Amino acid sequence: MLHRAFVIFLTGLCWVPSSIGREEMADSKAAVQNFYTTVLTFKQGGVPSPHDLSRLSPFISLAFADRLLKARQAEVLYARKTKGESPPLVEGMLFFSLFEGANRYTKITREPAEKPVSFLVDLEYTDPGDELHSVHWHDRAILIQENHKWVVDDLELLGDWQFGAKGKLSDILRNVVKEANEPVAP
Repeated sequence: MLHRAFVIFLTGLCWVPSSIGREEMADSKAAVQNFYTTVLTFKQGGVPSPHDLSRLSPFISLAFADRLLKARQAEVLYARKTKGESPPLVEGMLFFSLFEGANRYTKITREPAEKPVSFLVDLEYTDPGDELHSVHWHDRAILIQENHKWVVDDLELLGDWQFGAKGKLSDILRNVVKEANEPVAP
């Protein structure tokens, strides 16, 4: 009888972590879905407006929000320094490899071996003027747990075309701040 109780106890212990793991995976995937559902509604390129940043804030880390805020401030400084005669430092849709952005995401897949937790996000852009031609690619969303919930902490832009944005978005945003603080050539 004692042996049977011990087996039931061990079985219960094995069940708890796996159920928590599935719940956490669902929560982390939902964070990515909410993030992309939100950024797909943004109509203007570049660093998000304060309004769009506030809409995005529930789905991103404090560090990611801070990088975006600093990049927004850098854009204002740069426009002031160049008297509005130069294009913004970030053109195009910031959160995607493709300059035009994406119309939708088609799949979100957890990368099980990756640390920190990350998801590959399959994206698609179809030009409204040429609906027969679509571009498909994937970018990576990197997540952390913050304040007891999953949030997007960074993106890795993975598009493989020649002129697409590439690399971690955190590095791109740091370069925007750095460039805005450099002297402007006369």
